[in-house]
Amino acid sequence: MSSRRDGLLDSAEDVFCRLGYARTTIAALADAAGVTRPTVYAYFPSKDDVFRALADRVRDEFLLLQERVDTSSPARTVREALDAFLAAYTRHYGVLTVIAHQALADPAMRSLRDDMFARVERRNARFLERLVAAGRASPAIPPADLARAVTGLTARSAERAVDSPGELPVLADQLVTCYLRLAGIAEG
Repeated sequence: MSSRRDGLLDSAEDVFCRLGYARTTIAALADAAGVTRPTVYAYFPSKDDVFRALADRVRDEFLLLQERVDTSSPARTVREALDAFLAAYTRHYGVLTVIAHQALADPAMRSLRDDMFARVERRNARFLERLVAAGRASPAIPPADLARAVTGLTARSAERAVDSPGELPVLADQLVTCYLRLAGIAEG
């Protein structure tokens, strides 16, 4: 991916968060990136394409986070994955909120949002299923349901962290503790 395209997406995240989807224009995206409108069009045919590329980039970041964790113990894997996921969710909270808002009226955006979290949740559920099969976890609810619940808990924790950034470490600890107990994973 080109650095100019990445820069456009970086600027676009800020613009969509400030203006919302409806009020964002190609001109606003170009101004924020310090480029011309034709430059934006050289990388993205429309505002919708910019937004979808931005959403894809956030989703890909969430997926990548799951691959970069210490797997020496289930508890360590959970801690690192949730710490990273909560931090990323907090960092991208604005654009995730815009995605959620757009998903209310746009079936394609709802599909994109659902896919964004479904892929993360499927990986999480498979992780739990492997632990159950190995006798290392005893979840209180089915793994797929626990994975969805953790996504919701993470979203709410991110909202609180955005409002009170100093709470992020405490929120992360609480999220990890909740997950480990609901999954029936020993904390050691």
